[in-house]
Amino acid sequence: MTDKLEIPTPFGLINVPFPKIPSLESPKMDERRSKALGHAVGEDLSMIIALVPLVGDIVADVLEDLHASEIKKVLSPSEFDTYMENNKVAPSAIAMLRTFSEV
Repeated sequence: MTDKLEIPTPFGLINVPFPKIPSLESPKMDERRSKALGHAVGEDLSMIIALVPLVGDIVADVLEDLHASEIKKVLSPSEFDTYMENNKVAPSAIAMLRTFSEV
């Protein structure tokens, strides 16, 4: 199997890296990881409050910052770095689960 995926187009072949499929195993959860996942879910849910005009955005920012600081306290430095990489492209809860399956 090659490490490149060839996609035919009217302009020629496009070579892209083969997509990496994440592990489908559920990560091992302990009390520390459950706490971090709970804060990640809270961070995602705070976006619902942001839908309220004027005040909602301010309250959501405060809640998101509080959850983010708790996540930083709970995770180890290597886990936090992996979480921040995953959190760029996914909701916080999914990024947290991906972090636990990678570390």
